[in-house]
Parts: sequence; C-alpha cells; structure tokens
Amino acid sequence: MGVYSRVLNRLLIPLHNTVRRRQYSRHRAFLEQSQWWPPERLREFQWRELQKLLRHAFTTVPYYRQKYSEAGISFDDVRSWEDFSRLPPLTRQEVDRFRQELCSTEYRGALVPDATGGSSGVPTRFFITFESYDWRTAATQRAYGWSGCDLGERTLYLWGAPVGKQTFWRRKKLDLFHKIRRELVINTFAQTEWFWDQVWLQAKAFRPRFILGYVTSLEQFLAYARRHEARLQGLRAVLAAAEPVYDELRNMTQDILGVPLFNTYGCREFMSIAAECEQHQGLHVNAENILLETKQPASLGPSEFLVTDLHNWGMPFIRYEIGDVGICDPHPCVCGRGLPRIGAIEGRITDVLRAEDGRIVPGIFFPHVAKDVPEISQFQVEQKSLAHIVFSVVLNRPLSEKSRSLLETECTKAFGDRTRLEIREVESIPLRPSGKRRVTIGLAQHN
Repeated sequence: MGVYSRVLNRLLIPLHNTVRRRQYSRHRAFLEQSQWWPPERLREFQWRELQKLLRHAFTTVPYYRQKYSEAGISFDDVRSWEDFSRLPPLTRQEVDRFRQELCSTEYRGALVPDATGGSSGVPTRFFITFESYDWRTAATQRAYGWSGCDLGERTLYLWGAPVGKQTFWRRKKLDLFHKIRRELVINTFAQTEWFWDQVWLQAKAFRPRFILGYVTSLEQFLAYARRHEARLQGLRAVLAAAEPVYDELRNMTQDILGVPLFNTYGCREFMSIAAECEQHQGLHVNAENILLETKQPASLGPSEFLVTDLHNWGMPFIRYEIGDVGICDPHPCVCGRGLPRIGAIEGRITDVLRAEDGRIVPGIFFPHVAKDVPEISQFQVEQKSLAHIVFSVVLNRPLSEKSRSLLETECTKAFGDRTRLEIREVESIPLRPSGKRRVTIGLAQHN
C-alpha cells in the first residue's frame, strides 16, 4: 500500500466516517481480522447475525410474516441451519411486485433506492440502508484488496457510465469522488479502434497500478495492446467483473501485460459476493456480510445460488434467488483464510454486440440501462443486423415517453445514429434449457 493510500485509509476516510456517523472504517477493520478466523467461528458469527435478521424480518416485515405464515413456519421453528434451509426462497418477481411490503415497518433510518438490470434479463428494484451500504463497501474493498488494489491506489476502471442526464453538481461531485480515490473511470459501452487509442493515451498518462473492468472490455483492451504492442509501466494486477472468466483471458493478461488477473463476483443487490485471493483457487465469499447457499449439495454438481444479506434490515433479502448457477467448494484454501469458497460460477454469459461503424458494445450495456426503466419486468436483446436491434420487453405498465426516449437516447450513444432500436412488447421471454433467460443474442449467434 502506497503512502497516499495509507493516509486515505487510515486518516481521511475514518475522519470522514466520524463526521458523517458512518461505519465503513469500523467494518473494514473488523473484516481484515475476521477473514483469518477458522470456518467454525465464521459460521457461528453468521448464525448470530442471521438470528437477529430473522427475528427482525418475522416481526417487522409484512411480506415475510405472511409468506412464512402461509408456509407454516414461525421464528421459533428456525433453530438450526437445516430449519433455515426450509424457508421458501425469495424471487426477483416477488421483490418487484411486493417491494413496499418487503420493507421493515419499524426501520427508522433512510432507505436508499437502487436497481439492477439483472444478468438473467429481469430488472430488480430495491432499497438498501446506509448501514448495509457500509458493510458491502467494506467487504468490496477487502475483496479488491486481496489483489493489492486498495482505496487510493491508482486504478483504471473500464466500466459503465451513469444512465440519463447528470446535473452539473452531480458530475462535479463524482469527479471529486474519483479524484480523491485516484480512479480513472472510462465508459466502455461503445468501443472502436479510435476509442481504444484514446483509452491507451489516458491510461499511459494516468499510470494505473490496477485495472478493473468488465470481462468483454478487458478482452478488447488486451487485444488492442497485443496489436499495438502497448505496455503499461508499474501495473500490478487486473481485476475482472460482471461476466465469466476463462483461462484464455488469464493467459492473455499475463502474456500481454505481465500481471495476474483476479476474478470477482458480485451484483447490484449485494455488491461484492466473492473474489479470488492470491492463490487463484476459487472465490472467497464475503461471509460476514453474505450468506451464500446452493439449492442442491455440491456433490450433485452446479446448482442455483441463494443469497441472504445479513445487514440490510430496511429491506431484507433472505434466501434470494439471484439467478446464477455455480458450485461451492467445501475445502479450505491454502491462503489460510477461513472464508468459504465458490469453486465455479456458470450462467452469467452476455454476448458482445456490434455497431454499424465497427464499434463493439458489451452485452452488459442493456442490463445497465434497463435497471433505470421502471416499466420493464423482463427483457431480451437480439441483434438482427448491424443496423437493427430488437429490444423485447415484458412491461408491468405502458412504457412512458420518458422511458422510451431514455432507451433510444442511450442506444444512440452506444451504437450511433445508424442503428435502429426496435422496442417490441411481448407477453413473455423464452427460457434457455438451463432455465435462465438469454439476455443478449449477438450477430455471432445467427452465423
């Protein structure tokens, strides 16, 4: 950790937390210690936090009271992990349909609205609390820290951009936020050769020690570097997010940039769920904040993940069907951390899309936009040609002109004005054989 990063983490951020009465620094300090606990102690901590959360949900959350009552389950019935596994899961559809009833009637703090586009094509809108936000940001920074990427280290983000128009002061606030954290955030939702020329010029001037980005954006970044024999001095690691990581990307990162790649796994509902440590043998779950289960035992192969947020008391997520499939690894990691691990993640593939002028648009672009359109319940994107994209949507109410304009405007930003977006209202979106929806269908699927 560099001098600036130490000052930021040990002085400026704690001071800021004290002034604003926030708990990020306290949680981060706790997590740095608890990751080395033995698995049994971590499991005991999870159970204590879970018991508090369940008592709160059974007592103050109308939807859970009704849902569990109809299942014939009371709080006193949940006395073991086996009892907990009998609680009926929470679905994305329930969150959208019963969002208000899922909020605690006795929570006195502020509820912060948030949303996700959904890797399976189902946007989800929800609320979090500031306490939960502090837990999840602390867990996220610890997970990034396993690669050496801590707050204050110069980090290049090959990321998305805020949807819609931003006010002048909002832009200034974000600019200051990134400047203090020494982050260069580049919107990679429209990629051309000229675009990557500019990215590399900015990257060389910025001199990042770490790069964090969507998998498809990292692939294009590396491909450019290979074509032009471009290099970055002082780079220490690359962190990948949002899409599956395969050995080819790891090998490209090592061969072209000379640094290791660290895989991360998360979502908007919970932020960081798991990440790789320096051993690169599966992903450690942030177990102090997240309880991750699979519907079936690991011995039966890949199974759907269920996630419980242990600290979002404003709108609890209990045994939430996140829509991803994977395998949990019961064996300890040689790094010595007691945190449980995910052995493999499957089923989060989004296809690359292309514009008529040659630019590349990551498939995650549409989930990023759809999360800000409240009328959308489900969606699927199919690129019919370079000049024609069909955006099929299942609506919960008629699409407003404001939402239609937002979709068209953001599409034009990403694809240019020669690509037509056809918004097609449908009754349902077909499922894949795996039971998940195909979010994007690129041109390659038609060839």
